[in-house]
Amino acid sequence: MEKGKYGIRLAFYGVVAFILAIFGWTTALILLTGVVIIGEKNEWASRQAIQAIFLAMISGIVSSFFGIFSFFYSIPFFGSVWGTIVSIIESIIDIAILVFAIIAIVRNAKGQEANVPLASKFAHWAYGNVIAKPVYQQPVYQQPAQPAAPVQPAAPAQPEASAQPVAPAADACSNCGAPLNGAAFCTKCGTPAAK
Repeated sequence: MEKGKYGIRLAFYGVVAFILAIFGWTTALILLTGVVIIGEKNEWASRQAIQAIFLAMISGIVSSFFGIFSFFYSIPFFGSVWGTIVSIIESIIDIAILVFAIIAIVRNAKGQEANVPLASKFAHWAYGNVIAKPVYQQPVYQQPAQPAAPVQPAAPAQPEASAQPVAPAADACSNCGAPLNGAAFCTKCGTPAAK
C-alpha cells in the first residue's frame, strides 16, 4: 500500500478510523477524517474515514430515535418492557457495528476498500463516483449440437473421360442438353427439336 504525504501508510488511516468508530470516539474520528481529507487529499483514505464516521453515527442516531419515545418509560409495566426492547435493539446494533468495523479493519489492513453497507455508497457518492450495478443477462439458449452424419466412403475414382464432346441423348436438345419430352422446341433455349 502506498504512503501518503506525511509518510504514513494510507491503510493506517482506515484502520485507526474504524477503531475509533468501535469505541465511539466521534470527536477524534472527525479530527482524523479532517486530516485525511484536507491534509492527505487521498480519495481512498478519505472514503474509508467517511465510512467509519457513518458507522459511528448509527449508534447515536438509533439512541436519539428511541429518545423520542422516552415517555414510554413512565408508563407502569410497559416502561420496563419498553426499556428491555430498546436495550436489546441497541445491543444488536452495537454488535452489528462491531462486526462491520472489524471486517473493515481487516480489509483496510490489506489495502482493500472497507465496503461497509450503505456507508460505502455514501462515501462514493460524496466523491462523485457512481458504482455500476452488475447487469443480469439472461443466458442464451443454444440448440444441442446435432450428431454429425456418418461419413460415406468415397466412390472409387472413375477414369477420366476423353476430351471429345458427348452427343446428347435422342430425346434431348442438341444445343443445351435439356430434356425435350416429345416437344417440337426446347423449353429452355427455344432450339427446334432434331427430327
